[in-house]
Amino acid sequence: MFRPLAVNIGFRYARSRHNFLSFVSVMALAGLALSVGVLLYVQAVVHGFERELEERLLGVVPHFTLFGRTPLEDADTVRERMLRVPGVRSAAPVVVAAGLVASDDRIVGVELKGVLPDLYEPIIGGFVDGGTLADLQAGAFRVLLGHGAMEQLGVAPGDAVTAVLPNGGVTPFGVFPRRKTLAVAGRVRTGSQLDDRAAYLHAGDARRLLRLDGAFHGVEARIDEVLRAREVGELARRVAGPEHLVLSTWFRTHGPLYRTIQVTKGMMFLIFSLLVAVAAFNLVSSLVMIVNERRSDVAILRTMGGRSGLIVVAFVVLGVAISALGVALGLLLGLGLGALTEDGYAWIEGVAGIELMGEYFVHHLPVEFALADVVRVAVTALGLGALATLFPAWRASRVQPAEVLRHE
Repeated sequence: MFRPLAVNIGFRYARSRHNFLSFVSVMALAGLALSVGVLLYVQAVVHGFERELEERLLGVVPHFTLFGRTPLEDADTVRERMLRVPGVRSAAPVVVAAGLVASDDRIVGVELKGVLPDLYEPIIGGFVDGGTLADLQAGAFRVLLGHGAMEQLGVAPGDAVTAVLPNGGVTPFGVFPRRKTLAVAGRVRTGSQLDDRAAYLHAGDARRLLRLDGAFHGVEARIDEVLRAREVGELARRVAGPEHLVLSTWFRTHGPLYRTIQVTKGMMFLIFSLLVAVAAFNLVSSLVMIVNERRSDVAILRTMGGRSGLIVVAFVVLGVAISALGVALGLLLGLGLGALTEDGYAWIEGVAGIELMGEYFVHHLPVEFALADVVRVAVTALGLGALATLFPAWRASRVQPAEVLRHE
């Protein structure tokens, strides 16, 4: 296959077996590969957190909720009107209350949520084990607890716990909180911080505990585009009845977390791109050394009629070839690190004996490679590598043949 002379020269230098030149090229290549691999891996971890936020937290947390200023007696009507709004995928009336759940001498704070099992099954049904939402039958006073709450209480499905609610009654001895024994029907395991405080009851049981008769506190909704929660929620509020409804969206509770992840992703890309820039500087020094070693070759080419452009292109091709190979190896390294992390993180936690991600909103290290991130990392690294070749190539084109060859 025909290739321009400058390209042939560049590839020939890249394949050089000269010990010193080969060592210099390998070191430059290794530095670039390591920096690209680390940059890609960090982007994959942050993208994994984005995925977990969308699939786990926003898969369970309502995208927006219309709360009544007073308990809603017309929750079914509100729900029907909300479902007419474009973009609303589902809606379900709920009863919500803060409370405590106790077992023996252990106690945890939870968010008690009364739900209708048939409407809530598509939302948390996939996260329930040891039982089903169908087990929450009106009058049975059964509860589905989050995995974290069950671990703290030391209970399992089938055990009994005591729910303590603040809406107590007045007795001759004062006001006492309301208490009710509940049977643990199953475990909710989302793998996120929600598991530490989740408690689901049948809506009928929750209304009896809170003395709401047939009313609900609000209607939760899930939409097709979660970032439009404010816009769709406000439209739903106007359609459903603005005079007695208050809008609350996931931005209020988890918006700062979402914005933090977005900012972190950009900052991490910028910071770790500096590693690629350092590797590019290393490539500059390596190419300068190669130019010094090839001064006689360059002088001969110039005496044979080679123009400055030919010399520049030849050394640019050499630098780009080293950069491309380094970027390819770096991408493979990053993908390998991601695969090892997914498979080995649980093993590392077991060996260390500690929960490394216990303080984060997910309790494992998520890794997901997005094609856009891979392309962005590759283009950035190749661009920096190409820029790094310009100065050495220009320096090679300034070699004076007479000064070099008179010492040969």
